[in-house]
Parts: sequence; structure tokens; C-alpha cells
Amino acid sequence: MGSPCQSVAARPRRCAGWLWMILAAALALLCGAVGASERPWYEELCRFKWEAIDTDGKVNYSITLCEASPVNSCGKDSVVCAYDVASKWHSVGDRSQQLSSDYVLGFNTSQKCSEPGSKQKVQSSISFLCGKTMGTPEFVTVSECVHYFEWRTYVACKKDKFKPHSEVPCYVFDTDGKKHDLNPLIKTMEGYLVDDSDADSDLYINICRSITSSQLSCPENSTACLKMNNNYYSVGQATEALQLADKDRLVLHYGYSGPKLDFCGTHTPAVTITFICPSKRQEGSDPRLTAKANCRYEVEWVTEYACHRDYLESSDCKFTSDQHDISIDLSPLTLPASSVNPYQTSSHTSDGIDDYVYYLNVCGEIKSGGCADTKGFISSCQVKADGSLKKVAGRYQNQTLRYSDGDLTLIYPGGNTCSSGFQRMTIINFECNQTAGNDGRGSPVFIGETDCTYFFDWQTAHACVKEKEDLLCRVTDGKKHYDLSSLTRYSESGATMNWEAVDSSAVESDRKHFYINVCHKVIQEEATSSCPEDTALCAVGKDNKPKSLGKFLSSPKKDDNNNILLTYTEGDECNGKSKIKSIITLVCKPGEGDSAPLLKSVSSDECVYEFEWHTAAACVLSKTKGDHCVVSDPQAGFSFDLTPLSKSQGSYNLSAAGYNFYINVCGAVKDEACPATSGACQIGKGGKVWNLGEFNANLSYYDGMIQLTYTNGTPYNNEQHTQRSTLISFLCDREAGKGYPQYQIEDGTTYNFKWYTSYACPEVLLECMVTDPNTMKQYDLSSLSRSVGSEEPNWYAMDDSGSLRKYYINVCRPLNPVPGCDRYASVCEIKYEAQGDMMVEKVSISNLGIAKKGPVIEKENSLLLEYSDGSLCDSDGRKMPYTTRIHLDCSRGAMSSGPRFIISENCTTTFLWETEAACAISNSENKNETCTVKDPNTGFEFNLNPLASQNGYTASGNGKTFKVNICGSIPECGESHGKPMRGCELEDGQPVAQVGVESSLQFSTDSLLTLTYKGDLDKPTGTRDTFTISFACDQDTYPGELRLLREEMSSSAHVTHDAFFEFRTALACVPAPVDCKVTDLSGNEYNLGDLSRDDQPWEAIDTSADSKKRTFYLNVCKPLPWVRGCPGGALGACAKLATGGLNLGYIQSSPQASQDGSLSIVYHNGEKCGKGRYSTRIIFQCDDSPGSPVFERQDGCEYVFVWRTSEACPIRRAQGYNCTVRDPRSGYVFNLRNLSGSDYVVKTEKYDYHIAVCNSLQTKICTRKDTGSDVVSSCQVDHSQGHFQRISGLSTQNLTYEDGLLMINYTRGEKCHQIYQRSTAILFSCDHSKNPGTPVFLRETMDCTYLFEWHTTLACLPFQTTGCAFKDDDGNSYDLSPLSRHRDNWIVVGDENGATMRYYINVCKSLVPQSGSWKCPSSAAACLKNGEQYSSLGEAESGPQWENNVLVLRYVNGEFCPDRKRKKMTIIRFKCDEDKVDSKPTLITAIEDCVYTFMWFTAAACPLKSITHGDCKVTNPVTGHLFDLNGLNQNVGYITYSSGRQPIHLNICGAVTSGGCTEGAGVCIG
Repeated sequence: MGSPCQSVAARPRRCAGWLWMILAAALALLCGAVGASERPWYEELCRFKWEAIDTDGKVNYSITLCEASPVNSCGKDSVVCAYDVASKWHSVGDRSQQLSSDYVLGFNTSQKCSEPGSKQKVQSSISFLCGKTMGTPEFVTVSECVHYFEWRTYVACKKDKFKPHSEVPCYVFDTDGKKHDLNPLIKTMEGYLVDDSDADSDLYINICRSITSSQLSCPENSTACLKMNNNYYSVGQATEALQLADKDRLVLHYGYSGPKLDFCGTHTPAVTITFICPSKRQEGSDPRLTAKANCRYEVEWVTEYACHRDYLESSDCKFTSDQHDISIDLSPLTLPASSVNPYQTSSHTSDGIDDYVYYLNVCGEIKSGGCADTKGFISSCQVKADGSLKKVAGRYQNQTLRYSDGDLTLIYPGGNTCSSGFQRMTIINFECNQTAGNDGRGSPVFIGETDCTYFFDWQTAHACVKEKEDLLCRVTDGKKHYDLSSLTRYSESGATMNWEAVDSSAVESDRKHFYINVCHKVIQEEATSSCPEDTALCAVGKDNKPKSLGKFLSSPKKDDNNNILLTYTEGDECNGKSKIKSIITLVCKPGEGDSAPLLKSVSSDECVYEFEWHTAAACVLSKTKGDHCVVSDPQAGFSFDLTPLSKSQGSYNLSAAGYNFYINVCGAVKDEACPATSGACQIGKGGKVWNLGEFNANLSYYDGMIQLTYTNGTPYNNEQHTQRSTLISFLCDREAGKGYPQYQIEDGTTYNFKWYTSYACPEVLLECMVTDPNTMKQYDLSSLSRSVGSEEPNWYAMDDSGSLRKYYINVCRPLNPVPGCDRYASVCEIKYEAQGDMMVEKVSISNLGIAKKGPVIEKENSLLLEYSDGSLCDSDGRKMPYTTRIHLDCSRGAMSSGPRFIISENCTTTFLWETEAACAISNSENKNETCTVKDPNTGFEFNLNPLASQNGYTASGNGKTFKVNICGSIPECGESHGKPMRGCELEDGQPVAQVGVESSLQFSTDSLLTLTYKGDLDKPTGTRDTFTISFACDQDTYPGELRLLREEMSSSAHVTHDAFFEFRTALACVPAPVDCKVTDLSGNEYNLGDLSRDDQPWEAIDTSADSKKRTFYLNVCKPLPWVRGCPGGALGACAKLATGGLNLGYIQSSPQASQDGSLSIVYHNGEKCGKGRYSTRIIFQCDDSPGSPVFERQDGCEYVFVWRTSEACPIRRAQGYNCTVRDPRSGYVFNLRNLSGSDYVVKTEKYDYHIAVCNSLQTKICTRKDTGSDVVSSCQVDHSQGHFQRISGLSTQNLTYEDGLLMINYTRGEKCHQIYQRSTAILFSCDHSKNPGTPVFLRETMDCTYLFEWHTTLACLPFQTTGCAFKDDDGNSYDLSPLSRHRDNWIVVGDENGATMRYYINVCKSLVPQSGSWKCPSSAAACLKNGEQYSSLGEAESGPQWENNVLVLRYVNGEFCPDRKRKKMTIIRFKCDEDKVDSKPTLITAIEDCVYTFMWFTAAACPLKSITHGDCKVTNPVTGHLFDLNGLNQNVGYITYSSGRQPIHLNICGAVTSGGCTEGAGVCIG
């Protein structure tokens, strides 16, 4: 085969793998020894002692290459020293017997090989290959006492391209012999920017190596470099090798030798980097700064490279390592044994005598070359070029596929024996090449041969291995950092598995399950068991057939709109030539942690899937501060409470550096020796004490790290007398519990401690969406989830069945902080206790359950949330955790509802929640070109007409210009068949791809709003040009902005054009669900829901000087109905000015209760106002009439309104008897006796339920039990077994009224599960369309309570109210509400044909029911009593109007007129008369007993005026009467009490001088 030395000289330097292991030794022996006088070429490796391990043979090696190297355990002459259990330390390579040749070192010994038949001496061979770093020696194998090593290092490179100024060994072995190698982190150019919230400086580091950079001007030899004020300073150099701190923790120390740095003062810089192996307890991260006091920089880096590296071996052609996320499969390279195109390669010598051809297969048999024998399994065949020799060079029967540190090697042993007695062997080193030829398979290349071992190199796409640590789930943009890792799911985490996307397909039969993981492959669970193992996004249809939509092969990126793009590629094949790609656009939505990704579009060839995900994980990481030992990250929606770590007695004690340290968290150290104010103190051996900082409770948070700093400790004895301080860094460890502090180092004057604790961990995100596997309908409750920083921290429900209880509730995530409630709890119980003169909330049960799983479908449009593992509960002597069950039922239009308490028994608390969020996601479409569409669940109407623009909107992309209008045509796009077009592409100013022949606006209740324009039909292809505009909510953008997303072109002869756009606008924003109920600190509950309007807004009374130029429109808890001239969207308030409409704020928050008993709602984020934004504040005060909102003042950018209304009075609950109950607010008596006398049968899948109302069952059922004098009102019957009958409740006539809901509860039924008694609860709710309605079964609770819901008009309040205010064209405001009665009615007496006619009238509301023989219909606002006959003259349906210079109020829909065609109506005309203060209406006409007209001269019909006087005097602008309140001024003032019994001191027309009030105060509390 020619000269071996020639072969060395000619061999290519790109040889990879360990192909030189045997060849090296032979070449070293043949090519001579190294001269003693020469400086070795490997001199840079001589400073260190190197280690290698044979894990199979359990042998440790210590390598010292030069005489100047540290001495190993075998003595100074030993280069390679081996240690095993049998022979202890012994040399396997001596320096005195060194042989070398061209990057191959051989070291012989005098020891004979102990293997039978061997004549060789024990020796070692090290083959050096060119690498980018100093590298590490790798043990390869031992054969006949020759120990083979391979070493990839820059020292072996021909050029100095990778040679650094300095480098240290960057690997260690742990006590188990596992290797931890950080070499892959070493950068040959540039460095790593350490994550730090300090904007004034940047710290750059490299790992184990000096920084070489074309962009950073770091001083030479810097391994750590600080950029400050555009200057660069070295703050550390690598001189020490990597060290092992513990099994999963490595440490690098960079010292400093250089000039004094002014910003360090007297301190010397130093950098310590701690590398941590991540697990389910910690996620990977960028390097981040944990401390930097006194120029001592502490860096922590959680990275996979800190973990030990597995040596993976497989006997087949593929393997998977779940630990390192490696998936390798070489089986696509396997060819049929008799393939006509086998893999082959040749070896050549200069004389051509020993030329060979090698035929190979991968993990399979090869028949080419003619190497057949009786043993078979041939995978490598060696044939001499002239055909004179054929030898089997390896068999796949006992093959080994090995992966280690990026090297992928396939070994075929067991070939024919060669002359030395060694069996031929083939070693193939595979290398990744994504662009390899032969359809990615590539082909083998012969590298070399020694001792009948044949080496090949094979570049192929199938050897490309992506490990998850190679791809970060983070994005860095300068000092801005984004981290998506909180969305990543791991199989060992125990949390909900994969995310599931909302499929917005209009046709349910086309819908699929889309399972997504973030920066990780999909977790294999039941639903995804058939998905490809390496897919990151998998679609599964109804037929359970999976489709890979892409793999995680590239890190996320930031786009031009500050969104994060995550692209998955290499999915299944599509259109016969491409592979599916998925693009996930993650949009920052602060506080959103449980929302689901949304499928937005699929390309026509199904090769591109686009998803959008609104999540807090896409928000930039920010630094926040908090007090009281609590800190929040409002962007992410997380809150951290470290108060459980604070000790009221004692402290945390630890010893380090010869001292004892005592630490407390957010409190003083309770130790007699420590100062009383110290949060940390140090005690020496002699008892000397140092205060390390005074305690405080101020926390800071940034990127997963919480810090607490104590300052003002004992001064040092230096010139500055610097005071000692303490920095405690809290880091997440989910399994650490409270954890314990660890001493790091004293950085001059600051003592650094690190503390791993579960209390520093953010909540695990839980998806709040569920898909019905049978119907494919999807439900999403994420809109109900409340996050930190939101206007409303938590939902609540009240229980007044016994002592008053309040329950704080969140959906799919923990409660936002409530003092005393468990930080993981999703439900917490509060009780009210008297504290002095007021009632206060006190936690009674801190944890009623933790959200560990998402919603479950009970039945269509009915979901269950179950929170488990709450605090321990005592149930009949058994200890068990509390559980909470929330049953959510679809109730369309119930945007402002909250949860309702049902029952708490046997450690289980049950709530019922009627909400539109529990309705299945559905679509609505409008093709009538009105450009409006309604949300089918909430009834909210999206109106895009205000977006119509005269010139349309322009979007550019791909070198093209598009013109599009919204809800209107655009002249530049021309016409088609006489119809103006709404969009087109412009080519040289001429329109093409015109669209607008058809248009449709579609809304899906998952918040996807889409407008589609189509062009003319192309008859040959049956296609149309289509523009699809997806609207995205952006409350800061009005009217909106258009941008091109992508375009698709058909490949037919006639090119059709589909373009996709995004339009960002405030008009696409969905109203936030708010609860119109609120509770004050004393437990009083209020409900403003009756002030919410769907048809017309409230118009505020405005008596200011600007009233003639503006009009205010308001709504409560719901968006404004459409008002011409006002901006669209989910507005809560609008001002209509001469210049146009002004957005005064969006519906975002629920009412709030103050201590003085008033309520308020604030609408934020209106249009821009200087540097801020307009907002609206409405203050509600309890009154005895419905009232109207009144504009009070403008505070900067905030408009303030006051509304005195009976709706702001506390809710009064009531108990009724005889099947009746009185509404305590209105006085109306609900009567359900009309429902008694009949049995109602409700059928379910298994049971029939027979129930009666306020009576016994009429049918002979459930009669076998002796109930004494009690009768049965509810019976459960198994309709498959008629004899199975169970009493489900005994009769009662007691009704309960609570906030518009009536309930009857039948108890004391038969035993159930041997411990419970069956009971039945029927909830009656108002529904004007159901008379009397029928009961509907909801569910059976765990304690055998059967819940029914009954919608009926009998549960409706008869009262109707309308707005009583009006504003004329001159800007004058009027308010008739002073004429509205709440205890009685206006009475007008008339006389007709000698009979007395009595007319009852109320203003702007229904009549107030009276006692006695009162029979006026409950809904009537005007009623006639003629003798004993009562008839309705109309109902209040609209407010006053202006006609012929008078106010007119009309009541319509009374009883039928005598002609039986029309209905009676009442017209009341109000005429201004400032002298008529106590006047009454007068009957004018009664036409045909059908239309009744009244005239009312009254001061209330005069324009409102306001007059302001000083001196506590004011004149009534109507009567001229002077009011003087000075007589009410008294020295001691007055005292009253709030609803919470808190004293309120006040005076009239003077200051309060009592109660400890501030001097000059008119009112003070406390």
C-alpha cells in the first residue's frame, strides 16, 4: 500500500472521529522520535494535567505531556498514568520512550502486555486533530495493551486561525466518572453579553478563553470585559481550569492582573461564573448577573452543557436520548442488499499496486463485490482493484452506533482475519451536511487503514443532530431580552402537557387538533402518541391520523413589529415537493399566561400554517421593585411573595469562611448577639459581632431572579469607613421548598448569598382551553383569567347562608396576592370579623384548591373546573384536602356575570358560573355589506364602518403596492361591471387583481375578525382573486394600520392572486369580561348590572359652560351601544364634540367600593391627552331613584361624573314564605304559586327527576318511605329500573331571593353513598320569553345535590326604567328624575260620565306597587283605575324627547284599545315653569280611550343651571332662594360611621377640630 510515512504526509487534515487511533501508533513507531532539543509543537498543552476516562473499563487516565507539566500519580517520567481498581496507579506511557510523528504521539513502556499471546509492550497513542479550542483528550479504545486517545485541539491546526491569547481546560469529571464539557460554549470570536438590568454598563464574557473580537475593543487577554461609557475594561483573565462545585454545578474563576480601575476604588475585579445543569426544577437561560458589588461579578448560567455528557451506544441504526433530546436515525441510508447502485469508495497509492475498492451498506447487507461467505451479515467488502483479492471488512451482526460530544460513529467488527491475526474492522465517521448530494444521503470517502482497520468519512443530512441546548428559546435585542421558555412543556414536569391551538375553521368537520410545544418536540401523551417523535407541532384529525407541521430547528427571532417569530420547519411533505412549515407569531400581551395559540391561516397548498399567540411570554423582560416582601412582574402577570421565608423567631444560620452567619428575610434577625435592626449578622469565633445590614422588605425582580439588599451595616476600618451590606439572590428551584441560603463570597464590603427556593418560581402556565373530541367544538376560558397588574385582581363570590363568607377565585391560575391566602391557591375563603368599630376581612381557609389541570367538558356548553390539593380539611374525623368545583354554563350575553356560591359540604365547595366564556367557540358571518357583525355569545357588535377612508390604505411588500379600503370602495382600483372595487394591486399605476365583487365580514368567538374581498370569477379555473384582512386588536391605534402578511399565486395559466393582510385597530378589540358586582370591606354587596344598556347609552347631564359644545355618553360594565360620531370599539365613555368623537376610555375594570359607601368605575386608555390618555371616572352614590349621570369636573385628563342612583345601594337578601319572597330593594313580591299543582319531569340519560314547586308530588312516586307529616317534592327514578326510586328532597315553601335569583332548596332526602343526604336545589332566573318555562337539569354534585335551572318570566322584576335626562340642540341639559317616585306614584283624578277615574303615573320608571286592592300591571308606567278595573296605559321604554319646545315622555304597549288593533299609550308633555316646584300633571285628552295626554308645568322641565357662591351660601337658580349653611358650622364638628363602622369626622363650612384630623381638614376618617 506504499510508504506509511508518505501516507501521513498526504492525508487530508479534515479527518474527524477517532479514525487515527490505531494508525497513529504505527506511524509514530515508523517515523521516528522527537528530538530532545526541539520545543514541542504541543507546548501550550503542557501547563495543565489532563484527564480521560474509560467508562466501560472503569479506568481513569491522567495525562501530562511535558516535563514542565504538573506531575501525575505515576511519577515524573510518566506521561499517561492509569488507575483501575485491580492495579491502582500504573504508567501506560513513559516520557523516556516517546515516539512522535506529525500530530501523533506514542509513549511506550517497559511493561509487557499481559494479554494471552501478545508480544507487545504496554503503550499509549494520542492522535491530535485540528479543533477550534484547546479541547480534551478522549479515550477511544484499548487493544492488545495499546491505549488509544484522540485529541481535537487548535494546537494541531496548520494555521493559527483558532489560536487564542489564552485558554484553560474547560471540562471536568464528576465523582461518577461523568464528563462535563463546556468546550462547545467557547467562542472563537466575540463574547457573551451577560444579562443585567443595568443600562449603564455591559459585561461581556467568554468561557475558558480570552475574548477575540472585531466589534468589542476589549483589552488583550480579557476573558471578562466591561463596557462603560463607551470604554472597555478588562475585569478578569482565565488562569484557572474549570472546577467541579458539585454534581450538577461547575465554577470558573477569572482573576485580574492589570492597572487599577478607578470605578473599583480599592477593590480588585474578579469574575465567578457558576454553571448549573438544568432539570425540571430549573429552565435553561442566558448568563445573568446575580451580584456585582465592589467589582466582584457573580454570573450564573443555567445550561445543558453543564450536565454530564452521555456516551450513547445502540446496536441498531437509531437511538433517542430523552435526557439530551437527541434523535438519530440512519435507516434512510440503508440500501437493498442487491442494489445496482451500492455505496462505494476507493483507496489509491502512488504506484497503483495496492489500490482497493470498498463496497458499503449502512445497517444492512451488501452483496456487491462478491464477499459472500457462510457467516453472512456483510456490510463492508474490500476488493482489490484488479479483482485478485476479496475480503469481508466488517459485519453488521454485532455493529455499534456510537454518539459522543457530536461525533457519530458506526463500527462493523468481525471481518476476515488478516496476517497479524486481527479481524478486519470498518469504522465510519458520519458528519452532518444538510446539502449533501445523493438526495441528502451523501456517500462514503476512504480516509485510511492500519492493522486491517478501515476508516471512512461520510457526510450526510441524516447525521445532523440538533440538541435542545444548541437552540435557545430566547431572543436578545441589545439590552432587551425575551424568553419563551415559560411556555415549554417537558414530560417530567408533571404539568399539563402540550398546548392546543384554537382551530378557527368555520366548518367543524374540517377541524383538527393542533398540538404545540415551544422550542421543544411535542410531548408524547395519549392524544399525540401517533405523532412523529421529533415534531414540535402536530395536527391530528378526527380520523386520528397525525401530520407533522414542523420541527424546532431554529431559535425564535424578533420581527419589525416587536413580535417574536417561532418557525418550525421540515414537517411532512406537501404538494409533492416541499415540506410543511409553521410560523407562530407571539404577540406581547401583559399578564396573559393561559391563553391558547390561534390558527390564523393555512396556505392553499397546505404547506404553510400560521398561528398567532397573545402571551406575556412575548413581552420584554423588565426589572421591577416591590415592598412588603412582595414583588410582581406585571408584564408576565406573576407575583412573588417571600413572606413565608421570613422568621418571626430565630433566623437562618450557616457557617462559612470560619464565621457564623445569621440571616432573616424581610425581617430582623432574632438572636440575642445580633443587633436588633440587622437583617443579617456575622459572628466570629471570639464572639465579635458585625451587623451586615439593616433589615427591610424591599425586593427587586429581573429575569427570574429576586434580590434583597440590606445596607447600613457595621463600618469597616478602612479610610472611607464603608458600611457593610448584604445581597441575597433568590433563584427558582421548584423542589427546594423554602430552601436555605448559601454563602457565596464577601466582595469587599458586600456579603453575597444565594438562595434556591420554590418561592422564587413563577407559576406553571396552564392552558385554559379544551376541545370536545367528539364534536371538535372548542371552549376557551382564558378571558376569565386574572393576572397581576390587571384592573381586577380576582373574581369573588359571597355566601350569606350562615356567617358571611367571601371567596376569592381565579381561573386556571393562582390567585393574585391576597394577604393570608396561599400563594398557590386558586380559591381562598374569607370571613368578616369586627375590629373596633369596623368589619375586616380575615382568611379562614387559605387554600381551597390549586389549579393543576384545565377545564373539563361535562356536556355541550357546560364545563367543569376542579381545583384540588387545598389545605387539609377534617371530614368526619378523616383528613383530606379541600377541593373546589366550578361549574360553568354557557350564558350568551352574560359578559358582566361572576361566579355564584352554591354549597360547601364534605370538604368540597361548589360554585355555579353562567358566562359567555363557557359557550363553544363559534363563527358569525355577515355578507350584507353593512360592515358589522355581532359576537354570537356576548351580543357585542363590531362596527368597522368608521374605518372607511376616502383614499383607502396602502401596503407594500415583495416589490408590490396594494390598495385596500375597509367598508368602502377605492377610486384607484376602478370598477367591475359597474361596481366600485374595494382593493387591488397597482402595477405602473394601473389596477390588477381587483377585488370587491363579493365581501363578507366574519367573527369567531376566539376573537378572530376577518374581512374577505373577492374578485370576478375566473371561469376556466373556477377561482377568484381574494384579499383576506385579519383584524388585530390595538387600543392605541385608531383608525388603523394595514400591512401585507403574504401573498399566494396560482400556477394555472390564468394567475389568480390571494393576498393576506393584517389591520391593527382599536375597533377589533373584544370587551373584557367584567363583574358588575362589588363587595365593600364590611361584606356589603352591590350590583350595578341593571345600569348596563344594550340599545342606547346614558347621556350625562352637563351644566358647565362647555355643555353647548359637547355631549357625554356613558355605559356601565358594557361597551357603549353604537353612537354616531363616537369612535367604535369597546368604549365605556365617549364625548361628542364639534370636531368629532373623543374616546374617554375602554371597558376594562369592574366597580370598586370605597369606605364611604360610594362605588366607582374607571375607564382607562382613551385617546391621547398630552403625555397621558383620557380616562373616565364614574362615582355612584346610593339614592332612592334611578337617577342619571352628571358631569362634575375634569381633573387633568380624567372626566369625573357623579351618579346618584338606587342601583348603588347595597343588595339585600331576603327569605320568603308561602312560595313568595319580597325584593328588599324594589319591594316587589315574587310569587311562584302559579307553578305549584303540577309535577315536572326532567329526563337525563340515566335518570328521570320528578319535581314539584312549593307542593308535594301529585303522582304516586317515592311513596314507600315513611316521611311523617312531610311530603316529597323531588324524586329520582332510574328509568331503566322503575323500582329504583330515591327521595331527593322534602317539600318546603320557603323561597330565597339573592340579587335577582330565586332559589328553593328541598333537603332531607334519602341517604347517598352512605354518608350524604340527597337534596335538590332549583334556581329560578328571569327570562321574559319563558312563561312559565320548564326546569333543566344542570348536574349532580359529589355530595348528591341535584341542581336545576328554571328560566321563567315569574322571576323577572316588572320594573322598567329609562334615562330621564335630555340635551337639546342648544346644549341645554334637562333632568326629569326629581319627578320619579320610589315609594308611591303621582295620582291624577278625573271624572267621566259621573264615574271617578284615577290615573297613576310615574316618571321614567314603572309604577310603584301599592298595598290593598292594587292591580295595576307590574310593568306599567301609567295605569287607569276605573271602578275596580285596572288597565295599563303604557310602559316606560324610552327617555324624554324634545318636541315643539317642550319635553315629551311617551309610554307605549299598554293594554289593547277598544278597537283591539292598537295598544294604549300615554303622552306627558313637560313645560318649563320655574315657579312650579310641587306641581302635578293634568289630564288633557283621552282620545278613543286609547291615547292619553297629560300636561305638566314644572320647574323640573327647565334647563339645568349651576351657580357657585363663596361664604357657604348659594342661590337656587330656579327660585332665587338663598341657601345659607353657615349655621351648621360647629366647633367640635360632627361624627358619623362608614358601612364598616369606621368613624368619619366632618364639619360644615369649617374645619374639623376633633378626631386627630390634620389642621384645616373638612373631613377625615379614623
